[in-house]
Amino acid sequence: MSVASFVASSIDEYHAGRYDVALALACAAIDATATKSIGDFSVHNAERFKTFLENNMRIITSFGFPGIVAGGIRIRCRSVPDLRTDSDGYVSIADIIYHIVRCGLIHECLIDQRIGFVQETYIGDFDRTFRIPRSVIFGLLMAVILSTSNADQVFDRPYSESIGGVVMDLQSLWGRGTAASGL
Repeated sequence: MSVASFVASSIDEYHAGRYDVALALACAAIDATATKSIGDFSVHNAERFKTFLENNMRIITSFGFPGIVAGGIRIRCRSVPDLRTDSDGYVSIADIIYHIVRCGLIHECLIDQRIGFVQETYIGDFDRTFRIPRSVIFGLLMAVILSTSNADQVFDRPYSESIGGVVMDLQSLWGRGTAASGL
């Protein structure tokens, strides 16, 4: 098993329409990559995971939120009241992905029902559901693939993906950093 095998399996599950499984595998790949890239084992797993996401938010948004490129996003989230927000009621994407998505998938094998993964690039509260585009899975995977700490990874077969109308050879991007993504 390797980070590349989790990424490959996540891509396969995504294309099979099993987004929850694809996301669980992507979260496991992020956990491993965050540990490799941050390396400080005195830092709690949650902080490593969220720090990795925050440090790679431009990649995640570029590939996972079509039409949005942002270094940090804070969103008002009323649909998930047990999610800790700041004093103005806002929460970061990293907090949502870690506390609601990743922890639900890893600890309970489910995503909170108040979170909806949609085809469109919606993010935020809609009809008592917090919507996130399914494409966020590719944004997360691209952060893992481009991480310089994963330069030693390879797929066991060719993987390419059409992202924004451009077909990308994912094998050639392992560990190449943000310069390879054009960000």
